[in-house]
Amino acid sequence: MHLFDRATRFYGGNAIVGGGLTLAVGLALADVQLGREGAVTACFFGEGAVAEGAFHESLNLAALWRLPVLFLCENNLYAMGTALSRSESRIDLVGKAAAYGIEGAAINGMNVLAVHEAAQEAARRVRETCSPRFLELHTYRFRAHSMFDAELYRDKAEVERWKQRDPIEVFAGRLREAGMLDDADRQAMEAEALAEVAAAVRFAEAGTLEPAERLLDDVVAKEAPRP
Repeated sequence: MHLFDRATRFYGGNAIVGGGLTLAVGLALADVQLGREGAVTACFFGEGAVAEGAFHESLNLAALWRLPVLFLCENNLYAMGTALSRSESRIDLVGKAAAYGIEGAAINGMNVLAVHEAAQEAARRVRETCSPRFLELHTYRFRAHSMFDAELYRDKAEVERWKQRDPIEVFAGRLREAGMLDDADRQAMEAEALAEVAAAVRFAEAGTLEPAERLLDDVVAKEAPRP
């Protein structure tokens, strides 16, 4: 969740629901003020964040200031464990974005190619108009939200039905049918991915903890020396 890599312009995950939305607007504003033409800030968040004030504030300012932000809402229906229909009076999330004058579209988030094409087109529109755009990606979470989630809000049969649309399995099947992927290729890719994750875990475990005396660095301003 707390990954960050400035070199690749990945400005981190966020433990606060909707916290990344405001950061995305700030990054896009900086791009505009620094004259970085063609820059697009892509902001990913779940449908649970739509209930947060930060969502509405961010979309409002992005539209008002014509900022190049691509808002991508991964709608998996349940947020942490509450169905969207039980927490939102309007479940058409594209309509919420439209209320701020932001163009949007609802996409089948389980279809790899549909997401790829929609994202390309949306990014093109952001660059072309220098204004935000919104994509609602309909998807599903197969596993519990966390290790403490008893999943009492859905039944196992529903999960199994959605697994039939697993984007990895469906896309792999299409590639196999087209003669672009075989079992050996897939096994090699999966092994490479697992090795990359294992290397990242080793790197993290080999790190050192920040000393307690630095906990307030860049959080609280240091007291100016008195004359």
